Amino acid sequence: MTTSHQAALATDDLTTEHITPHLAPDSALSLEKWSLEVLPRDATDLSPVSNAIGEIYVSMIPGETVESVIEALKRIRAQGKTPVPHIAARNLESDKALRSVLIACATLDVHRVLLIGGGATQVTGPYAEVMDLLKTGLLADYGITHIDIAGHPAGNPDDPDPEQSLIAKLNWADAHGMHSRILTQWSFDAPAVNSWIERLRALGFKQPVHVGIPGPATLKALLRYATVCGVKTSSQVLKRQGLSLGRLLLINKPDRLISDLRGYDQLHLFPFGGLARTTEWLKQR
Repeated sequence: MTTSHQAALATDDLTTEHITPHLAPDSALSLEKWSLEVLPRDATDLSPVSNAIGEIYVSMIPGETVESVIEALKRIRAQGKTPVPHIAARNLESDKALRSVLIACATLDVHRVLLIGGGATQVTGPYAEVMDLLKTGLLADYGITHIDIAGHPAGNPDDPDPEQSLIAKLNWADAHGMHSRILTQWSFDAPAVNSWIERLRALGFKQPVHVGIPGPATLKALLRYATVCGVKTSSQVLKRQGLSLGRLLLINKPDRLISDLRGYDQLHLFPFGGLARTTEWLKQR
């Protein structure tokens, strides 16, 4: 999950090495079927959000201050939801910035974070990648016991070998007694996602997989986000999902995509068409 993908949210209102099999999946699976991603500014009023959503992820995009992320965590917790902060390695300007987020997590009784590289072309502080964050030991020091790691079924433009990177992080978490699960980049291509999950399972990894899907949005908006996020598209994949390039401004719902997905543990919503539209669609399911 790249920072390019996170930044897209802000533009619309609307086997090569030895692999250690993982036998101990995250035992703290959410009982909810859905989670949701929001920008810090969108965490003000979550009353429209369905009770089917328990965890709300707060993105950390370039230019967003650590303070705004922390304030969003507080607002989400005050509204009875469980906040999960993104911690973007390359977006953190200092060790102090990382500690600030972790102190807020400890204060708010938050024990899970999503770790991402951040996708920035230049490193702004001491952390160049997720492994740098893990190796500090600070997560455990501040009570983080569960980590989400980004998965990229269709590849990652910021990483030439995202599968091996994922495996390295999962192995690290396992070796250090941390519960881990995988949160994927969104995709139009359900068969590709299904095959990717099957491959992970065949390698012995049993961590929960939460699949990212786009909320209801126009095809025009989805294609724009796909370009920004590095999500692969083709006319064949679009046709399979009932999407037509001749109907760019019609609202497309993810129901068919969901029905085609297999092997996942939970779904994670990206409200590209706007938070209100996404939550209203979810209430109608």
